[in-house]
Amino acid sequence: MSIKKAPITWIIFIVSVFIYLAARINGPESVRFLALIYEELPQRWYTLISYGFVHIELYHILLNMAVLFFVGSWVEKLAGKKRYLILIFLSILAGGAALAFRETGGIGFSAAGFGILFFYYLAFPWERELPFQLPNIVLPLTLLVISILAIMLGWLPAVGHYPHLAGAVVGSILVPIFKKTGNFSSV
Repeated sequence: MSIKKAPITWIIFIVSVFIYLAARINGPESVRFLALIYEELPQRWYTLISYGFVHIELYHILLNMAVLFFVGSWVEKLAGKKRYLILIFLSILAGGAALAFRETGGIGFSAAGFGILFFYYLAFPWERELPFQLPNIVLPLTLLVISILAIMLGWLPAVGHYPHLAGAVVGSILVPIFKKTGNFSSV
């Protein structure tokens, strides 16, 4: 995928990798000012967005950037650059608000990742792009059930299940809005 075909995806990737490398080289404390920390709100209000670009662990950035490239690049082409940016920033902001509401903090692109996944797979719910020719709607429904069960049963408490759900809500809401305001078809 070239930068010209998905420039927003590439910019997010570059910024996220730069911050990740800074954290790996200089230590996690060097990027702490970008992480959402509830106790430091509202003074550090910008962290309601900046947290979405911070990753400390290799598995975390690999997973989030895989979603960004493999699904986000399609959504960028499908929705257009401006609407794609709206989807990403509203998903990150909703995830940040979920963290703040729960009086906790967090890092990572996964709220936006869930927004992207839910947007794409709900935009074409009956297409069969998943393994075993399952309809697309199976993925968001599965992620929704897993996230809700994880919250209820306390699975993986360090994972941001609430931001995931917040991003999913944004992606779900924007599908019909973007379909009404623009032309897009299955890509």
